[in-house]
Amino acid sequence: MMPAVTQPGPVAETRRDIVPADGRPIAVTLRPDIPLADAIGEALDAENCAGAWLEIKSADVVALSYVTPALAPDAEHAAWWSETYRFDGRGTIHHLGMMVGRDEGAWFLHGHGRWSPATGAAAMGHILAQQTVLSAPVIAQGIGFGNAYFDRRPDPETNFNLFQPTGDALAASDAPYALLRLAPNQEFSIALDLVCAELGWQSAKVFGQGSLIGARFDDGSTLDSLATEFLILNAEARADGSLASGPEIAIVGIDPDDLRHGVLQRGKNPILITAELLLQRRG
Repeated sequence: MMPAVTQPGPVAETRRDIVPADGRPIAVTLRPDIPLADAIGEALDAENCAGAWLEIKSADVVALSYVTPALAPDAEHAAWWSETYRFDGRGTIHHLGMMVGRDEGAWFLHGHGRWSPATGAAAMGHILAQQTVLSAPVIAQGIGFGNAYFDRRPDPETNFNLFQPTGDALAASDAPYALLRLAPNQEFSIALDLVCAELGWQSAKVFGQGSLIGARFDDGSTLDSLATEFLILNAEARADGSLASGPEIAIVGIDPDDLRHGVLQRGKNPILITAELLLQRRG
């Protein structure tokens, strides 16, 4: 039986929030020596984007702070965050994915990734972009959105402020992309396929991040952790549900030293709090 977690608020009627969107590939140079969040906002202003999905692969930093998943301290939330971890000196971002949207009109980003200090073990978690600084210019690549974006709003079901897709939706038949938010307790792989079917698309490449209730992998291994945070490494959705396996992800749970990387077992991995995703139409 697939696990489920009771959220503190009323279950929202809509479980898959979808906004078909315009967009284009972008590559932006991020300025060093200022907070990463500011460098990204500055770069996207120059691109005239409403929002973006961006990835950084291999970037040196002079400062980096992050949190990892944790148990909730009370009944007001289903999960929470750890204490803040900080690099003691320089380090390297190995792979960081970021959904860049808005919070009360200002730029806001949510990012999951993997990194390591100059002397120490690799780690993964939720980056604190206002406390992270690049040591040299870095090119971030991804997709810039023209007509739609993710907006940070209160979510009564989870009692968190979460990204929700919004904007002037295109007709699904004309849209090359779709912004998607998945609500809790729905199976990740199956939900992606259902979205393709709802859009009338045959298939899509999927980018993004979110949280799962533990993780069950195709190789039979499991991550036994109520709360997790993941970053998609490679994923596809098909309207006919014909894929044998789920997305390939990197993931960390409540134990910050237990980093996993693998292909998810289809039909066994429910969303914990949210998933913020970008679908790129393939057919």
